Amino acid sequence: MIFTLMGKFYPAGILGVGLTGLMASFMSGMAGNVTAFNTVFTYDIYQSYIRKTAPDSHYLFVGRMTTIVGVVLSIGAAYVCQQYDNIMDLLQFVFAFVNAPLFATFVLGMFWKRATAHGAFSGLVSSVFAAILTFGFTEAEGHGGFFGAMHHFGSQMVQNFWIAIAAFTTCLLVTIAVSLFTTPRPDKEMEGLVYGLTKIKHDEGARWYQRPAPLAVFVAVLVIIINVWLA
Repeated sequence: MIFTLMGKFYPAGILGVGLTGLMASFMSGMAGNVTAFNTVFTYDIYQSYIRKTAPDSHYLFVGRMTTIVGVVLSIGAAYVCQQYDNIMDLLQFVFAFVNAPLFATFVLGMFWKRATAHGAFSGLVSSVFAAILTFGFTEAEGHGGFFGAMHHFGSQMVQNFWIAIAAFTTCLLVTIAVSLFTTPRPDKEMEGLVYGLTKIKHDEGARWYQRPAPLAVFVAVLVIIINVWLA
């Protein structure tokens, strides 16, 4: 879709520049993902739990091997993408499993000091099962329904939205429930991490468009008006 729009609206002299910038953004994004993948595995998993006292040269080797494995997995994922009609459906499917529950975890962690690590972990794990069950019991355009299609959606995008809703809600409720039965960290350790325990500079003297809250309300109202108008 992006290439089609660029080819239609970009003049000949600018089309090459636009395509170069687009490919550069894709490459930088992939480089960041690969770097994050090998860093998380090497330092947060391998060094922390598997081999804690190895020399730096060993961790460098593990990081390089992890990069190769990550690239191979990415190539395999590209073939899986061929089963979908467009990349947007696939992205929303992945976001429904990953981003939706993570958003619930971040919201609770930032604004509710009673949230605990056990609650967050339980919520994330349970949200994956909720997303799998929603996908398995629903069907859209030949995807899902491997547990038995109890409901048929008109499009994959609608199915993805409902998967995201199920994952988000499950993560939110389970995190709250488990957090209430587990011991939270002291308030002193949460300073700077939770909104209610963080010292924030007030902006009473600033104009309304320089304050985040009024500006957010204005933008939200403007978005609603534009959507209703264009609908």
